[in-house]
Amino acid sequence: MKINGIDHIVFTVNNIDATCKFYSQVLGMQIIEFGDGRYALGFGTAKINLHEKGKEFEPKALNSTPGSIDICFITDIPMKDVLTHIGSCRVNVIEGPVKRNGSLGQIESIYLRDPDGNLIEIANYI
Repeated sequence: MKINGIDHIVFTVNNIDATCKFYSQVLGMQIIEFGDGRYALGFGTAKINLHEKGKEFEPKALNSTPGSIDICFITDIPMKDVLTHIGSCRVNVIEGPVKRNGSLGQIESIYLRDPDGNLIEIANYI
């Protein structure tokens, strides 16, 4: 057995509209509507499926709850430009830029929170 990548992950959120607005405006993700009124956020070759708390689709994580995600997104946009954009969106950076270790080497990261309180790391490979 060998895993080659991630196709999608699922976020449980309090409000689909607020989540879509944040991820599309702040992180430039594409809002995807599929199935019977379901939503996802597309980026690169992956997506984040969204489940609204209390209206989750089965099967689901045993203890799905908004605000329990800690995830790192990689961008090629220079960090100074990322910071300018994040500031223009009136989103607070809670830490960074700081150096960290990514899966392929050293990264420079900033941290912020989405509307549900998930910890979002945005990073560049150094």
